[in-house]
Amino acid sequence: MRDRGLSTTAALAAAACVALALLLALVLGRGHEAGPAAAVELVGGVPVGVQHTPAGALAAADNYVALASQSIEQDPAVFAALVAEVYAPETRTQTLEQAQRIRDGDAQNMDNYEQGGRAVAIVAARRLDRYTPDQAHVTSWLGGFVWGPRLTPRQTWNLVQTTLRWGDGRWFVVSSNTSATPAPVPSIVYVNGANNQSSAFARLHGMSAPFYGAAG
Repeated sequence: MRDRGLSTTAALAAAACVALALLLALVLGRGHEAGPAAAVELVGGVPVGVQHTPAGALAAADNYVALASQSIEQDPAVFAALVAEVYAPETRTQTLEQAQRIRDGDAQNMDNYEQGGRAVAIVAARRLDRYTPDQAHVTSWLGGFVWGPRLTPRQTWNLVQTTLRWGDGRWFVVSSNTSATPAPVPSIVYVNGANNQSSAFARLHGMSAPFYGAAG
């Protein structure tokens, strides 16, 4: 995850809240494991979107976007497993090559992980922009939090646009790209940034809060 500076206190508070929210959501999600209509199933530890509905597409995007962001640098093996399970076959080689280039070009974060640093990613909100039985287009408001023994806690916020394709009983990632437009930053930062302006928050129109959880 790429970083954008903020106050240490705000970052720590945000990271703690996000971690707690993720933990609670995962626990609640496991409480619905017995239901046959679960939108996400774990396959080899990887969340796989298996519900062929608009809600199922949103659930798939929630899990794919968050796990990809969290693991691409912090745990390359997990990221590779995610790509193997839920990325469209024609995109897998290119995606893994791009991930390696990102790791090679981000010495600061890679050093942080080697020293025991950690990262958490969460989809704060998302919107289903277009849906057909064959394809879904989702915009996600993605937050990333990074900290470590020698790294000042920091956060990033981006809008991610993901295209999914239905096939073989699951949603596959066809493409997932970070938008070049500003994404709102939901915290007090002491800079004159466009991300804190009302025009940036207007880009979240129509989004709803995600729910994380997987059936095993």
